[in-house]
Amino acid sequence: MAKTNKNYLSGKEIRAIARENKKIMKSLEAYKNRKADESEYLTRMKNKDNILEIDKLHTYFFTEQGVVKAVNGVSFDVPQNATVGVVGESGCGKSVTSMSVMRLIQGPTGQIYSGKIRFKAKDKKGKEKVYDIAKMPISDIHKIRGDQIAMIFQEPMTSLNPVFTIGQQLDEVTFIHNPDATKEEARAKSIEMLNLVGIAMPERVYYSFPHELSGGMRQRVMISMALASDPRLIIADEPTTALDVTIQAQILDLLRDLKDKIDGSILLITHDLGIIAEMADYVVVMYAGKVIEKGTVDEIFHNPLHPYTIGLQKSKPTLNSDSETLYNIPGNVPNPINMPKHCYFKERCSKCTAKCWGEYPDMIQVSPTHFVACHLYDEE
Repeated sequence: MAKTNKNYLSGKEIRAIARENKKIMKSLEAYKNRKADESEYLTRMKNKDNILEIDKLHTYFFTEQGVVKAVNGVSFDVPQNATVGVVGESGCGKSVTSMSVMRLIQGPTGQIYSGKIRFKAKDKKGKEKVYDIAKMPISDIHKIRGDQIAMIFQEPMTSLNPVFTIGQQLDEVTFIHNPDATKEEARAKSIEMLNLVGIAMPERVYYSFPHELSGGMRQRVMISMALASDPRLIIADEPTTALDVTIQAQILDLLRDLKDKIDGSILLITHDLGIIAEMADYVVVMYAGKVIEKGTVDEIFHNPLHPYTIGLQKSKPTLNSDSETLYNIPGNVPNPINMPKHCYFKERCSKCTAKCWGEYPDMIQVSPTHFVACHLYDEE
């Protein structure tokens, strides 16, 4: 009898997967689009000093081949007035985590399957309320999205509408969150925001189209748009990827200054360890949809524990490194549809032990702020 090819799905198997996925997606879509009283998604923070708490978050994509567990049990906190950097290689789940917080996962195939996203918001009267964003109906997410939580996307040219002026797009933010505002008030607010991010001649930029601006200017416009409603949390998803080194430094300096001015927090998504070292107070390292290490920036850079974190740091080129001997982590990330039960990094790890064949390691606390998911530290 011929052996079955594990990489091949028959038509019958694909149809069975599609039927099961359809049931789950229909249920999750109905829950997302339900009408709900605010009391259903009000909650409490575990730590009053945090502004965001992501707790065992699972975000899945339902495909014909199976379920892609892009975010698979992620947990970390963002303290008030702090910058938390999330780092990892492409496809590790960084951006999907940030999009889950903003509730921008594209349904019906993409869904927040389970978990909690607790966010400390303020109402119009200044009273604090804690919302579980994962439970909020999509019709109520406008209470915080773009107002309390703002996002700076990776590529400003694709985020700005090419047929509207910068002023029209900035004014829209004011009108959405303050419907009673006049055109003059919206224009004054927009120019104030352009001034805040260091744009020279803001009146001229206000009447310009996106294609008339440089990449750095467009990114400053995106930052001004994010700040227009005085958010408590800014999510910056690879904010400097498309910019040259000089402009990168200017944007990072701008974000650092703005965090203090708005008295808020930043969740910084990047694959660049140099940016993390310069900007972050706390670091979260992700691999294959899971958090494998987290701690303060000093702990992660001066005392990295997980072999993957060590490999990431060794992979970064420096002025003294030889391009011919630059380290690279061997092997490949496992199939995101059929993830193993053991440690996902086992096949690529040079420190693998017999324990690594067992269950996936729990998150182990090695200091008050330093955690690692690795069997090497079980006994310690």
